[in-house]
Amino acid sequence: MFNIRPDSSIEPDIINMTTATGDTDAVVGEDPKVVYSLASLLALNALGSIAGNALVIYTFLKEKPLGAPLRIILTHLAVTNLIIATIGEPMVVISGYSMKWVFGEMGRGFEAFVVTSCGLMAMSLLALVSIERYLRVTPRQRFPFTEPTAVKCCSFLWVFNVIYASLPFYGIAKWNGEGIGISNSITWETKNKEDFIYIICMMCTGYFIPLFVIAFCYNRILFFVKQAVDVYEENFVVGQQAERTMETNITSATNSQNRTSATLASNSKNKTDEQSGSSRIEPNTDQANSGDEFATGDMKSHNIIKAAERKISHVIAVIIMSFFISWTPYTVVNLLVTFDNEHAFSKGIHATIPAFMAKTSTLWSPIIYCAMNGEVRTANMKTLSKLKRRIRVLYFGGTV
Repeated sequence: MFNIRPDSSIEPDIINMTTATGDTDAVVGEDPKVVYSLASLLALNALGSIAGNALVIYTFLKEKPLGAPLRIILTHLAVTNLIIATIGEPMVVISGYSMKWVFGEMGRGFEAFVVTSCGLMAMSLLALVSIERYLRVTPRQRFPFTEPTAVKCCSFLWVFNVIYASLPFYGIAKWNGEGIGISNSITWETKNKEDFIYIICMMCTGYFIPLFVIAFCYNRILFFVKQAVDVYEENFVVGQQAERTMETNITSATNSQNRTSATLASNSKNKTDEQSGSSRIEPNTDQANSGDEFATGDMKSHNIIKAAERKISHVIAVIIMSFFISWTPYTVVNLLVTFDNEHAFSKGIHATIPAFMAKTSTLWSPIIYCAMNGEVRTANMKTLSKLKRRIRVLYFGGTV
C-alpha cells in the first residue's frame, strides 16, 4: 500500500503546463521581459513591412516604374511579404504578449503553412530577380526574359511552393511550435526517414539553391560591370594619350612655322617688321579650348561610370548580406536540430531568435529592391504626394 500524505501537493511545471486544448496552449517558460521585447520588435517589423510592401504594390500598379518583367517579380515578392506581415507575424505577436500560443491546433497549422509557403516563395523570387537581372545586364544572352516569361515563372513558383509547403497536412512531417512555442514551423527534430528527406529537400530548395543562384548571378553582373569599366578606362587613357599627342604635334608644327616665318623675315630686306608679324601663324586657341572641353566632358562621364559601379557593388553586397542575416541563422539552427534531435538549440529562446530574424526578411526586400532604386523611389514619392493630396481633400475639401 502506498501512503499519500494529506498535505502533499503537486506543483505544475510552467514549461510543460497544458490545458484541455493540448500542447498548443503550453505556457512559455521564459522571462516575460525577453518575450515581450521580441514580440515588440516583431510588431515594429510587421508595421514597417505592411507599410513598405503596400506602398510598393500600389506604386507598381499605378505608376508602373521599371521594366515589366522585373516589376512583376517584385510585385509578387511584395505580396508574399505582405501576407506574412498581415497574417503570420500578428499571430506570433499576440501569442508573445499572451505568453502562450492562443490560436489552437488549427491556428498553429494555418500560421505555419502561410509562413512556410510564403517564405519559400520569397526566397524563390529573390533568386528569380537575380536571374532576370543577369539576363538583362550581361551580353550575349539568347534567352529573352519577357513579361509573359515573368508571369509564367511566378505562377509556377506559387504552385510549386504552396504544394510543397502543404505536404505536412498529408502526413509528410508535421507542424509544431518552435523555440518557446509562440511561432510555428515543421518539426525539425525527427527520426522518420521520409520526414528527414522532406526537411533536407526544403533546405536545398528554400535556402542553398537560391543562395547559389543569387551569388552566381550577381557575381557575374559585377564581373561584367567591372569589365565594362576597365574597357572604358582603357579607351579613356588611350584617348587622352592621343589627345596629348595631337596637341604636341600641333604645337610643334606651329613653332616650326613660326621659326620659318622669322627666318624669311630676316632674309627679306624688302619686308617690314609689320609684314613679318603678319606672316606668323598663331596657335589655334579655339581648337585647344575645344580639346579642353572634350577632356572635361570625358572625365565627367568616367566619374559617372565609376560611381555607378560603386553603387552596383554596394547594392549587391547589401542583397547578399540581408539574405545571410535573415536566413542563415535559422537554417543553421534547424540543420543542427535535424541531425541532432537533442541539440541545445532545439528548444527555448535559442531556437526562437533565429526564427524571428528570418521574419525580418519581409522588411529587407522593400528597402533593398525599391528604396535603393532611384526610379522606384521617385515613383513612391509621387504616390505619397498623391495620397497626401487626397487625404487633404477628404478632410478639408477642395480638388485633387
